[in-house]
Amino acid sequence: MFFNLVQRVNALLWLTFGLVMAFAGDLLNILFATQYPWLTVPLGWLLLAYTGWLLLMGGRAATMARPLKVLVTVNYGWSVIVILLISTGQIIVAPLGIRIAMVTALFTAAIGSLLFRHYKQLMGKY
Repeated sequence: MFFNLVQRVNALLWLTFGLVMAFAGDLLNILFATQYPWLTVPLGWLLLAYTGWLLLMGGRAATMARPLKVLVTVNYGWSVIVILLISTGQIIVAPLGIRIAMVTALFTAAIGSLLFRHYKQLMGKY
């Protein structure tokens, strides 16, 4: 039950990111003053494809270790990449963009930690 709720929130999170980035990419580029406007829309489509994979895996990931590892890795990886790229100045965005990116990185890391907790329970280590 707990995993299904976390999985739904995870899918909703990535769906929201993907839809906003794919269909409101120009608005985001203006709002955040990003230096790579060509990257927003393709990244949004990639996130929508990942959301489709999440929905296909659905309940199967609750009992299988390998898909669960992928989910944890993607959530933690997204958070680390966003924080590193903005902190090191590789991607320069407006202050509002920095705040929103950091909050979304924190939220995806929290979802990743809940998924990792489920993974440890599944493997019998928690």
